[in-house]
Amino acid sequence: MRILLADDHAMFRSGLRRIIEYDFPGACIEEASSCLQVLDKVKGGVFDLLILDIAMGDENSLDVLPEVKQLQKSAPVLILSMYGDRQFVVKALRAGASGYLTKEHTPEELAQGIRAVLSGRRYVSESIAANLADYLAVGDTERPHESLSRREQEVFLKIARGKSVSDIAVELSVSVKTVSTYRTRILEKMSLNSNAELMRYALKHKLVD
Repeated sequence: MRILLADDHAMFRSGLRRIIEYDFPGACIEEASSCLQVLDKVKGGVFDLLILDIAMGDENSLDVLPEVKQLQKSAPVLILSMYGDRQFVVKALRAGASGYLTKEHTPEELAQGIRAVLSGRRYVSESIAANLADYLAVGDTERPHESLSRREQEVFLKIARGKSVSDIAVELSVSVKTVSTYRTRILEKMSLNSNAELMRYALKHKLVD
């Protein structure tokens, strides 16, 4: 079995490789640390499974996922990300992913997810499934926050949790001016006027606790 493992953190890839090799002895695992490397790998050979992180540096693997699926039509894609928000899950599944797990899940659940997508089934964790059920219950119309880019969504959720622009800048290793620019774009895209409105929106749609 040939697996492509894509994540921009070498230590995480190393740990994940050991978990996969333990549960799937004999698997041939190749690695990628960027979207460009993912595309190069899938153009160069056939894989049985792709495991992709969403955020690889400033890149978003969901942006290249449709092209990846065109190149590897039969290979299921399992998203393994730190983001469990339903807008990421919905976008991933719509783009062609077969499964979605957050990085906080156990090695046992990862193995379960891998087996599920390899057998042709879709797989999401119970908590994500419950979140998706709530989403589908109110309809499939895209909501304002779902039009945001991956980085805009990240900043949006941090603001919604009450973090200051300066704190967010430190966490993301960018300038305060850059975060302020993201904030302005977010407010414009979502037709909101202030952080308070943004926070109320996030609470209303259960995007933050």
